[in-house]
Parts: sequence; C-alpha cells; structure tokens
Amino acid sequence: MTATINIAGIEATIDDYRWTSRDAVLASTLNAMLDPLGPSGGDPAPDYHAALAAVEQIGGKVVKYDLPEYVAGRIY
Repeated sequence: MTATINIAGIEATIDDYRWTSRDAVLASTLNAMLDPLGPSGGDPAPDYHAALAAVEQIGGKVVKYDLPEYVAGRIY
C-alpha cells in the first residue's frame, strides 16, 4: 500500500516502507524518520501510518493513500 504527502508544494510517496520524492533532501529526511527495524508486523497499513507520522512531525498533508481491505473477524 502506498501513501503520498504534500509538504510546502512538494510531494513524497512511501511505498514498501521507503520514501521517494523529486526532492532528494525531503526523501532522505523522511527515510531517516522511519524505524530502522522496519514497520510493525501487526500494522496492516504501515505506509499510511508512516505518512501520518511524518505530517504530524513536520507539517503538510496526506493527499493520497491506499488502505487494505478490512476483514471482520481477522486478527491484525
């Protein structure tokens, strides 16, 4: 699942727990903010939650995201 954020007119996208952007400094900064051990195995949407954490810490807005389908009764 992917998520895209916009910070001061610059977009960055996280996919498979790795940020990319046309702005190399922004991508590097966002990747440095990620847990070096990777996402929690219990998080069904780690890219979306990393995007939320990024905009909470440095501002901006989540502009596009994918979420997994929720299945009632499944333990996540």
